[in-house]
Amino acid sequence: MSVAEHLIAHTRDGARSLLEHAQASWLWTRLRAGFPDAFSFELMPNHLHLVTSPGDRARFVRVLAMFTAKFGVRFDVMVEIANNADITMRMIRYGFHNPLQDSLVTDPYAWRWSTLRDLVGAAYPIWTHAPRVAKALGVKEAGLLRRVTQNADLRPRRPELVPTAAVSMHALQDATAAALRIDSVTEHVLGRQLLVQAAYAVGMPIAAQLAAALDRSGRTIRRDRARRHPALFAVLLCLADARLRHAPASR
Repeated sequence: MSVAEHLIAHTRDGARSLLEHAQASWLWTRLRAGFPDAFSFELMPNHLHLVTSPGDRARFVRVLAMFTAKFGVRFDVMVEIANNADITMRMIRYGFHNPLQDSLVTDPYAWRWSTLRDLVGAAYPIWTHAPRVAKALGVKEAGLLRRVTQNADLRPRRPELVPTAAVSMHALQDATAAALRIDSVTEHVLGRQLLVQAAYAVGMPIAAQLAAALDRSGRTIRRDRARRHPALFAVLLCLADARLRHAPASR
């Protein structure tokens, strides 16, 4: 009896455009909506990995067909079957480590387009909630990250929310963009709001500087500050850990 499927899609004709923001955001949004109970997802420049429940291949192919119609990128799809939780976790770990194997980053948490960040709350909205994934795999939540990230050669440190000393506007923008997986904070309504809230949370309440950086009025800055958003935790976690602010190149 199968427990999970590892769906892998490689682009054809040497295309390596999947990390261009319009394409990455489209794929992430549609697949998150189409596979809300997925175990993991990773997006690479020329391929993607989705570990999900059995029987989802047809839906996966339909989403990719919509992507092809919009962006002109075609795919070849492979399916691997897991018949127990241990194999499923190995598949998840393989996806989390794929950016390292391709020499794109040196730490799995540094890859923005991976649901490993979702498991630790460093993204918003969260796709793969750790309690759900752990329950589905029959493991304790406390041991989930170790099982899906660590092997004999790699033991990545879990990101932690720690006090942040000196903070630059650039770091605030990078942390906000990383948490929301967006390209430009200044052009994103929630991004601007969260940047303001993060600035005040770390003791940088300089309304005039924020207003200038975001091209907003002081009144708007005060309003954004007052509406504490649940995504603030993710922004502060990205601010506290430089690995999470890594922005992968599109090619």
